Amino acid sequence: MKIKVTAGRVASVLAGAGAIALLASTPAQAASYFRGYEGSDYAGVGADRRWVEVCDMEQDGNGVYATFTVRGSTGGNTVSDGNGSAAGCGNKTFGGDVLGFSICEKQPIGNPSCRTYTL
Repeated sequence: MKIKVTAGRVASVLAGAGAIALLASTPAQAASYFRGYEGSDYAGVGADRRWVEVCDMEQDGNGVYATFTVRGSTGGNTVSDGNGSAAGCGNKTFGGDVLGFSICEKQPIGNPSCRTYTL
């Protein structure tokens, strides 16, 4: 018995296999980076829980910074986006695991607006 395979069937099988591979990999990729928001601004923690970034995504003139709680650290854990909403973000690698953070947007008058996240 000879089986006839058409190019359309091969493409269909390959597309299906690619979709399955993509779906199977999505949860692992989503878990590899955590991001917390204050408006459109965000702070992120890498999969290693030591690399972090802070990004100002709003062209409003309000600076953004995040203070990270780091295992074994007693301070100096604030990272900001030094260039405002221009391309590029502030980042740092800590010597201990990040346990959580507060991301804050400076306000022209009064206290900053902050949100706190625990990992």
